[in-house]
Amino acid sequence: MRITGMAGMLMALLAASISAGLPAAEAAMSEQTSRDTNTHHEFRPPVSGRQWEARAKDLRMQILVSAGLWPMPPRTPLRPIVTGRIDEADYTVENVAIETMPGYYLCGSVYRPKGMKGPFPAVANPHGHQQVGRLHIAPDEPIAAPPPAAPAPGRGNLVAIGVNLARQGYVVFAYDMIGYNDTSQTPDHRQFANNPECWQWGISAMGLQLWNSIRAVDYLCSLPEVDPARIGATGGSGGGSQTFLLTAVDDRIGAAVPVNMVSSYMQGGCLCENAPGLRIGTDNAEIAACAAPRPLSLVSATGDWTSHVPEEEGPAIGKVYELLGAAEKAEWPQFNYGHNYNIESRETMYAWFGRWLKGDTNREHFREKPFVLDPERLRVWTESHPRPVHALTEPGIIAAIKERRTKAMADAAPKDAAALAQYREAMTPALAVCLGIARNELPAVRAAGRKAGKPARAVLVFAEDAAAQAREAREAREAREAREAREARELRDLLIARGVEAVEVALPPLDDDPSRAWSEFYTCYNQTALGKATAVAVRQIRAASARSGESPAIVGIGRGGLPALLAASLTAPETRVAVDWGRFDPSNDRDYLERLWAPCIRGMEGPETAIRILAGSDLWLMNTGGWSLAGAGRLFEACGGSLKQSAEQASVEQIAGWLTRARPFQ
Repeated sequence: MRITGMAGMLMALLAASISAGLPAAEAAMSEQTSRDTNTHHEFRPPVSGRQWEARAKDLRMQILVSAGLWPMPPRTPLRPIVTGRIDEADYTVENVAIETMPGYYLCGSVYRPKGMKGPFPAVANPHGHQQVGRLHIAPDEPIAAPPPAAPAPGRGNLVAIGVNLARQGYVVFAYDMIGYNDTSQTPDHRQFANNPECWQWGISAMGLQLWNSIRAVDYLCSLPEVDPARIGATGGSGGGSQTFLLTAVDDRIGAAVPVNMVSSYMQGGCLCENAPGLRIGTDNAEIAACAAPRPLSLVSATGDWTSHVPEEEGPAIGKVYELLGAAEKAEWPQFNYGHNYNIESRETMYAWFGRWLKGDTNREHFREKPFVLDPERLRVWTESHPRPVHALTEPGIIAAIKERRTKAMADAAPKDAAALAQYREAMTPALAVCLGIARNELPAVRAAGRKAGKPARAVLVFAEDAAAQAREAREAREAREAREAREARELRDLLIARGVEAVEVALPPLDDDPSRAWSEFYTCYNQTALGKATAVAVRQIRAASARSGESPAIVGIGRGGLPALLAASLTAPETRVAVDWGRFDPSNDRDYLERLWAPCIRGMEGPETAIRILAGSDLWLMNTGGWSLAGAGRLFEACGGSLKQSAEQASVEQIAGWLTRARPFQ
């Protein structure tokens, strides 16, 4: 009989030491308690500096993958446009737009010292969710009564940051969040890319803002009066999120002051702070610790969700600094205010930057002075200086990001065994991030160059637990279950008769609805169904490899074919693999949404990337229809593997024969 594209069966060949009859309850191991932005997540530092450095490396990758910035896009020319200048007695301000990618402009205010000699330290200054963002000028709020009294309203005087830092000898770029003020090519800040199609590409408000922040630092470093070795970053609330995310991924930030945001109790309430996959297994406190050993002032308030910082988040982050021998470079001051960037917080920030970017510890040098400045004069686009006509609209921005993601993946594709080793090192953990699988669940990345052709010794059969799929009609589900069970037993029995051990294990259901996946930022904190199923397979394959000392062979049938391929690439890159491709079309977003849903996986070219990772294997892609991966055969040949593609699905007998013969495609 022939096995057709039945839903959800994954079959993996494992070492003979695996015992038969592993319980179906194994699938439940992948289930996690659902997290959201308000779920308390305690940061527990590691016990050594070496452990932390490894963890910080993984966190940086997780941030960049979640933001759609892995591989990193090219730094295209910034082409700055200056549309106006304000000349005061002791500082100047320029209204500036930079092109962070062709056709997309980040706008802001560049504050400079006057009457001083450079080069100067510089500060990147993203704002939070004030109504007018970087243009916000307001009297400082009164001190808030301690909780549970209501905190004071307002968000602080943001223009004061640029003015006073410039007076103290800094160049400051205070720039817009997306959809604010002049950076309005995405008209709605809170809704940019707010759909599953964009999330699967790794396109998000947070990703675009993080890219803008990286390019803002590029711009500061390009200015002749700026010392690129002395760059700071600060912002409050949503600007605090941008600050610690930027600091985590950009080593050019030499000192950071995120204000009233870092907490283990609330992670951020906006799309610009919650990219899919960002906080699976982590939280803001751990991400903020990625600044170590660079100076970090973690400013908090008694009247918001950062009220626990002095006793919880601050000491935990401080422990990381101790492990790295930099205890003096972390502080966590708290002020009796509500959720705002108040004058005490600002003066603390001035003193912190003064100490670490200028070597000045005299706090009297960092007191604010009054100023008068009409914020309307800080507008970049005006009637006399309109936004360029070639500026992209929101659909154009999304299309441009997709295009650069596709090009980045094409440029990264390996051509030989040496390039494959580098590709695996970069892409294997990144693909795991898309699926919500931690690095410590994966074996060490292996070098390319194995001689393929080893026959299989044992089989582990993963079958989807279809009974849990509520969206499918009961009669159809029951019929499919019976058919899949019969086919699984037939393949198992055939392999056992040929001296190959076969074991059956149930996978969590693969059914998922991407339309609900962003409810309460769900996919920022939790695995999708695909991620859970792949994680179960990964754990079983890894365990079997550890017992036997060799990589298992892997087979995936029906809807389990693609998860099998992903699990194989994450665990056993040089083995024998046969999977049902299910006539999947990697160029079709709808196919991903309906059959391979996970954040960022489309932008990472999930199954195609998995194929490349497996280039040292004997790989059989069945039921491909008319699809083929261009150039993959040459890559497999160069890396000592072999690749076969069949338009139709193979029979049980054909699969069993292929697994047990010495040469895979003789």
